[in-house]
Amino acid sequence: MGVELQSDHILFLDTSPFIYFFVRHPDYFPFMERFFDQVYSTSAQVITSMITYIELTTQPARIGEHQLVLKYRNYLAHSENISLFPLDLNIADQAVTLRAQYGFKTPDAIQLGTAIACGADYIVTNDREWKRFNAIPVILVEEL
Repeated sequence: MGVELQSDHILFLDTSPFIYFFVRHPDYFPFMERFFDQVYSTSAQVITSMITYIELTTQPARIGEHQLVLKYRNYLAHSENISLFPLDLNIADQAVTLRAQYGFKTPDAIQLGTAIACGADYIVTNDREWKRFNAIPVILVEEL
């Protein structure tokens, strides 16, 4: 794995790593499975934003898979090592700064703003554009 997890680590996860894990993506699932195994074995903390919840559940809701929406909701809301953060003014202020400095689109700026506001040590995504942001180490799924 690209980072040696410790119990005090806070990791922000973008939407795509969750999708890869849930749908057992043939290329990325093994990375995410090892990642979550390490998260739970070290008691590291994973954080994400309400953007992830919205992006993760929109497609299942669109095709009428309401049980899957509920499954994702329960996973994000009740997992011991995962915290789901709502948008607040602190995160919004971070997002404004990121949009102004880097030109990120609003959803990406909110995601990154959440990582900053919540004190993330690392960010896990598969969005190569996020590598432009260098205040927190950004790790692509394939680098795990």
